[in-house]
Amino acid sequence: MKDLFTDANFPRTADQRVYHVGIRAGEVANRIITVGSPSRAERIATFLDASPKPFRLATERGFLTITGRYGGVPLSIVSIGMGSAMADFFVREVRESLSGDMVVVRLGSCGGLVDVPVGSVVVPKASIAVTRNYDFDFHAAPGAEPPYRFSKPVHADEELRAAVAKTLSDTRPAAVAAGVITDTINASTDSFYSTQGRQTSFPDCNSGVISDLQSLYADAATFEV
Repeated sequence: MKDLFTDANFPRTADQRVYHVGIRAGEVANRIITVGSPSRAERIATFLDASPKPFRLATERGFLTITGRYGGVPLSIVSIGMGSAMADFFVREVRESLSGDMVVVRLGSCGGLVDVPVGSVVVPKASIAVTRNYDFDFHAAPGAEPPYRFSKPVHADEELRAAVAKTLSDTRPAAVAAGVITDTINASTDSFYSTQGRQTSFPDCNSGVISDLQSLYADAATFEV
């Protein structure tokens, strides 16, 4: 536990570090790549310029921030784990540690809802949230409430999405069979298991979650947490 917080509404330590991500102003760049695992962050960080030496900070909350330069341009790589709660901590606390525009690209693995080669890179035009409906009684006969809910699409920044897609297409080796897929919708779920239709020993009532998603959004192509 920290010894002192300056504000219960938006907790910071006495030296102005945010509570969960642990950084303060000057330790994070406006251009950010987020990933789930620290090992992936460390691997990407090997491409940063050797000088100045990249800044690194790992917190007990599971966040890892690596800030350096790529081609002389300030860049941060932040490992945030999985789930919307961790993403919320990241977005809010990093936003409060920056001035100016904040550009974020999330890099991670996903499951496919369409038949494409393993290794394909997907740059979706939008994401929807798929969430478990806690008003549904998972132990009783089906009622009026649906077991899962599907949000409306939230669109990516089009200029950034197009730039990422073009750069990936232009730099992908010709010998790689898997390509770059764009103009699709991603489904961001609140569970790797129930909300993505996987069958376990729990009564998740999720046998129709994928077909329901595809009936709502014909261009849905990927699942991720």
